[in-house]
Amino acid sequence: MRRISDIVNRIAEGAIVVIISLMAVAVFVEVIFRYILPLPLFWTEEFARYCLVWSSLLGAGVALKRGEHIAVTFFTNKFPKTIQMKTSLLVQIFIATFLGVILWGGFYLVIITQHQLSPAMRIPMSWPYMAVPIGSLIMLFHETTFIYLRLKEMSERSNHNTGIIGR
Repeated sequence: MRRISDIVNRIAEGAIVVIISLMAVAVFVEVIFRYILPLPLFWTEEFARYCLVWSSLLGAGVALKRGEHIAVTFFTNKFPKTIQMKTSLLVQIFIATFLGVILWGGFYLVIITQHQLSPAMRIPMSWPYMAVPIGSLIMLFHETTFIYLRLKEMSERSNHNTGIIGR
């Protein structure tokens, strides 16, 4: 499961590089067309905005995988290791539940906006909004992997401690 999570993360990282590169090119082209050639393009701002949304939501999954989201651990670091592990598991289950709700709401948002067109590019609004369920699905997959690994670690600790006590 960890290997699949790593592959998903590498794909998301690659997509972020491509999306941010496309956004930078679009903004650069817009600057050229607006200020050097007095012919502003109508679609570049909207395209850059949607690229930013996609890169942010994919980036949230990458940050989650790397453990780079903000966390307040002042109190939990003072607990014994077993309580820290149980607290961490509880928090991860809460996050996974929250991501499940966002995933469901994101799919609902995509469905209700599939016939609405964007103002400048005239693409279905479901395309930009698809970033919400895809980003939350990636985060949910990483979080599920963390929960699985945490349960496995707790089980191994429990079995190891039981074996020592039983001797």
